[in-house]
Amino acid sequence: MRTDSSETTPLLLLTQGFAGDRLGACLAPALRAQFPHRPLLGLGGARMAEAGVQLAARTDTLSAIGYSGLLPLLLPGLWALRQTRQQLRRELPAAVIAVDFWQPLALLHRVAPSLTTVPHICYLPPAPNLIGAGRVHAAVARVFHSTLTPFPHQERLFQGAGAAVFRAAHAGLELCRKEATPLPAADRAPVLALLPGSRTLEIRYSLPEQLEAARRISTHHPDLQPVVCCAGREAEALVQRRHPGVRTSLGARATLAEARFALVCSGTAVLEAAVLGCPGVMTYYGSALQRWEWRRFHVPKLEELRRRGIASPYIALPNILHSAGVYPEAIGAAPAVVAELALQQLEDDPESLRAPLDAVTQSLAWNDAGTAVAERVAAALAGE
Repeated sequence: MRTDSSETTPLLLLTQGFAGDRLGACLAPALRAQFPHRPLLGLGGARMAEAGVQLAARTDTLSAIGYSGLLPLLLPGLWALRQTRQQLRRELPAAVIAVDFWQPLALLHRVAPSLTTVPHICYLPPAPNLIGAGRVHAAVARVFHSTLTPFPHQERLFQGAGAAVFRAAHAGLELCRKEATPLPAADRAPVLALLPGSRTLEIRYSLPEQLEAARRISTHHPDLQPVVCCAGREAEALVQRRHPGVRTSLGARATLAEARFALVCSGTAVLEAAVLGCPGVMTYYGSALQRWEWRRFHVPKLEELRRRGIASPYIALPNILHSAGVYPEAIGAAPAVVAELALQQLEDDPESLRAPLDAVTQSLAWNDAGTAVAERVAAALAGE
C-alpha cells in the first residue's frame, strides 16, 4: 500500500445521503486541524462544503431504502461516479476516509483502481444489526487500514475478523449532546414527538400512520401534544402541505430532549432518542413496492441470518445494544397496534423507562470522533 510523503496531497472523504453529509461535516474540523496543508476533497453535500470540504460530487441526495429505491438514483449516482473518477485522475488522494460508506466503494475501486493503493479508514462500518460474524466483517478487514466504531459488539466482531478496530463516538450523537440536554424523566414536557424520517417517501407513508396512532394515544392522554420533527425546511413545508394545522419543529433534538414520548422511524433517529432520554415506539412504513420487496427478499435473508446467530432479533440499535426491547418495534403495524404499544409504556413509571436508555448511552464510545479519525489517518500515512 502506497503512503504519501507530500503534505499537500488531499484527503478524500466519502459519504452519501443527508446523514452522511452531516457526519462528514462533523469530522472535517479535526481533519483540517491535524492536516492544515492537506485539502479535503469529498463526496457529500452543503454541510460538508460549509465545513471546508471541496466537493468532487454531490451525494447528499443519494440515499435509498431497499433495492426499489435505487432506480431513481441511478442517473445521479452514475454522474457522481463520473465526476469522482475525473477528480481522481487529476490527483490521487493520500488517504480515503469512508464515512458510513461501504456498498459503492467496490464500484469506485473498479472505475478508479489506483485508489486501492492508498490507505483506507472506515468510520462507522456496515452491518450494525449483525451480532455474529458474517462475510462483511472479513471484507472490511481486507479493505481498510483501520476501522472506527462506537458500538462494542462491532468492535468485537471486526477484531475477530482481523481488522484493526478503534472506538470512536458517533459524530451525530456527539452533536446531539452538544445541541440538547435531556431533561429528567419527571420534568418532561407533555409532548409526543413524531419522527417519520427525512426522506419524502418516509413523510408520505409514515407520517399519516404516526398521526393516526397519536390521535388514538390522545384519547387516553389528552395532555400529550403531537409535534412533527422535520429534518429541514423543505420537509417542514411538505408536512404542512399534506397535514395543515399540524405542529412542526425544525429542532428534532431539542424536542426529543424534552418530550415525554416519541413515535420514531427506524434508523439513527432511534439511537438519538435514546441518548436524549426519550422513550418511545419504533415505526416504519413504506410503499406497496417496498413492502413486497421486504417480504420477498429481506425477510427470508434476515430470518436465515437470525437462525444462524448472525443477525440480531432486533432492528432498532438501542435494542441491539441492550439485548432487549427498549423500543418496541412496530414495522408496518397498524396505528392501533402502535398506539397500544405506546399506551402500555406510558402506564409505566417514567424512571423505569429511562434506565435502559441511560444504559444504552453508557455502552457507547464517546471519545471525539473527528480526533479519533484524524489520528488513524496520521498513523496510516506514517506507515504504522
